[in-house]
Amino acid sequence: MKRILVTIIAFAAISFAAGAQDMYYAEMLSRNNYYGTARSVALGNAMTALGGDLGSIGINPAGSAVAPYGQLTITPGVLISSSGASYSPDGSEVFGKAFRTSHPKFNLPNLGLTMVMYSDSRSAVDYVTMGVVANTSNTFLNYTTAHGENSATSFLGSLAAGARGTDYSNLPRDLYSAYAANQIGEFGPVGSNRYVGANQRLNSGETYAYVPGTLDQTAMYNTYGSKTDLAFNMGFSIQNSFYLGFNLGIPFLTYQREEVFAEAAQNPGAFPTIFEVPGGKDMTNYLSSDNTYKLNTKATGVYAKVGFIALPTEHLRIGAAIQTPTLYQISESWRYFASACYENPTYDGEAMSTLGEYNYNLRSPYVFNAGIAYTLPGVGLFSLDYELTDYSVMKYKDVDQFYSESTSWDRTNLINRTFCGSSHAVRTGIEVKPLPVLAIRAGYSILTDPEKYWDDEKGNRVTAETVQFIGNSSAIRQNLVKSHHFDSITHAVSLGAGYSSPGSFYADLAVRLTSYPTAYYSPYYYGAYDAMDSAGRSINVGAPLEKLERSVYDVMMTLGWRF
Repeated sequence: MKRILVTIIAFAAISFAAGAQDMYYAEMLSRNNYYGTARSVALGNAMTALGGDLGSIGINPAGSAVAPYGQLTITPGVLISSSGASYSPDGSEVFGKAFRTSHPKFNLPNLGLTMVMYSDSRSAVDYVTMGVVANTSNTFLNYTTAHGENSATSFLGSLAAGARGTDYSNLPRDLYSAYAANQIGEFGPVGSNRYVGANQRLNSGETYAYVPGTLDQTAMYNTYGSKTDLAFNMGFSIQNSFYLGFNLGIPFLTYQREEVFAEAAQNPGAFPTIFEVPGGKDMTNYLSSDNTYKLNTKATGVYAKVGFIALPTEHLRIGAAIQTPTLYQISESWRYFASACYENPTYDGEAMSTLGEYNYNLRSPYVFNAGIAYTLPGVGLFSLDYELTDYSVMKYKDVDQFYSESTSWDRTNLINRTFCGSSHAVRTGIEVKPLPVLAIRAGYSILTDPEKYWDDEKGNRVTAETVQFIGNSSAIRQNLVKSHHFDSITHAVSLGAGYSSPGSFYADLAVRLTSYPTAYYSPYYYGAYDAMDSAGRSINVGAPLEKLERSVYDVMMTLGWRF
């Protein structure tokens, strides 16, 4: 390996390469997983036709007008992310034992205040409600760790393959970090721009590289952050039988992602590494290496929402609401870290890239809600909701461009339209009151994946990840047939109880379990490469694959006052 003998390393400045702005990332930032008050969560957030609760305002703005009194609520809570990750070193469907991790976090899923102003007795409007409510609409907490053994490929080998053909001074941030940390180095004639990983070995003719022993590999994928919608609400009660509401919504989003990949030689003696030094060459054994990618995303947006609740009979309620697409302004920063350890610590290296930064805009989907509920005062209620979210309208653009212009995002936006469709959610809730001051609640919801799946003429599934070139959407569909995919469904079940005092105070408790569909993650930045064995024969294996299973447990309590 050729060692760069400098004290201070100036990293190459390149265009952004965060690898985040794709269809899956836009869908993740746009998705809603409603929290709100403990009552709304316990009822499965089937609140479109119910209202009367500050947790319902984010779903249907008319919910504020159902209650003829002002409210103040605060909802502290704790969520626990529980994940299982299993590892396949060759990318096959054969995974090792799952490694389970859990992580708790305190949160504040609801904080709100509404006030009531009564109208003149001759007016058709009974009263007007005005309020400000902050409801969490999604959380991103997820910690996963997977382990495996690999004797066919290495992360550093993948980096070396990704660097091939590029002079070291022009390498992108991640590869230059690896180069500066002595994870990859050049070999062959000067100017050939061929690279080898520190845990690979060259054959005697220096024509190919291979992994000479077994590596212990660990892949970590951690995310955290949340999305909270601040709603400025106004609601109208018309003859106590029709309620109309409006929201000006301002979502605030933070999202952090950390990807860590570590590999270590089981037998360092099998991994000799040669360094060029002044006056000759020196050899030591490779021990281990670590690579980390950190992404930090902050976003604010704006949208409008309008809804109604109608009472065609004393006990029956129907409701509906529609939300405009959210216009997000997104700011991202990211950085790469690399380190390597050898038996001779003289050659240990570590490097940190310059901070990458990028600002852009995203238009998220519109959301439509419809619901029906049947209530028996003093006895209980049943509520059923349907929600439609159209992800095909998602669109990226640069800060200084209009959404209708031709931009550098055209290819990504075309993928959004082709491979994203509508997501459907069904939510249901039930409440029973065994005592005038006590309510027992339960809820259930399902949410479908918006991704469209297509099969080619050979019956092979084609997804957005596999598309390498797109001319136009009609050309895509000429050779693809839509296929069905029913295993990407998110389920949530909830239970709760509520106490309502004869005075102004009330308290609610809710617990919820959300089970997410199984996801797959490939930890090699540059994917699979043409791996060889010691005899120079091609090894037909893919890059490692991590299978992720995730559940989130939520516990929350709402303390509320009526006035």
